[in-house]
This record gives sequence, structure tokens and C-alpha cells, in this order.
Amino acid sequence: MSDRDASEEISLKEQLDRIEQKVDRMLGLYDALGDIAAGLPPRLVAALHTMSPAEHVALQMVLDNRSNHEISVCLDVEEPRVAEWVDSVLAKLNVSRRAEIRRLMQPLMAAIPPENYVRASGGIPKDWNDKYGVGGVPDPYRRIYHPNPD
Repeated sequence: MSDRDASEEISLKEQLDRIEQKVDRMLGLYDALGDIAAGLPPRLVAALHTMSPAEHVALQMVLDNRSNHEISVCLDVEEPRVAEWVDSVLAKLNVSRRAEIRRLMQPLMAAIPPENYVRASGGIPKDWNDKYGVGGVPDPYRRIYHPNPD
């Protein structure tokens, strides 16, 4: 296989990955409508669907009262990157403090079906923090949220 063929194959794979992500997001919108119809707050459901996988991981760790430093150590990510994720979650929820994130999101996290959360989060399970939110535990989802996968 020539270098050109290899690069075209990579480009095609990247395009297919992007299409798959868009389809997953579209399917997630159907789940969001179901969650809204089930009585979950539309604004918060919509916010979940706008967060990146990294923001979902940060969200779960904030819900567990973790500091940016603790999150950065656990995820092996620079603290400024974690601060960006947390700031983005704050902005998407239109709040200014972590306590407000917890107040709004803990009831939603308890109520949203796990399969709907996985779609909203781009593949991160609802119980990710309980299973993988500690340093040193092999995390099969790392490739989804980590900015520089190993």
C-alpha cells in the first residue's frame, strides 16, 4: 500500500468516525425527548447532550466533590485542561459554582436511564466515576475522553 493510499484510508476512517458520532448524537436527541417527556428538566437534558466526553468525566468527578487537582492527577491531564472542562460544564449549566452543579445534576443523574446517559455522554457510562474515577484503575473509556490517548 502506498503512502497516498494509507493516507486516504486514514482520512476515510476519520470521516466515518465523524459520521458515526453525528448519528449517535442524533439518536441521543430521541433519548433526550424521551427523558424530557418523562419529566426531566429540558434545559439540563439539553446541557448533557452538549457536553463532551471529557466534560462528562469531569462532571462526574465534580459530583463526587473532587477538586481540579484531584481530577488532573486521576486522569493524568494537566490541571488547566481540567479547569477548562469544569468551566465549560459551569457555562453549559449556566451556573457559577460547583455546589450549583451538584444541586442541579445529582437528581438528574439519579433519574436518567443509563443507556440514555451513555448516548448523551459520547460513550461514558453513568457510573464511570464509581468504577474508574480513581487513579491506577485500568479505564477502558480513557480513549474516549483523554486528549492524548496512549
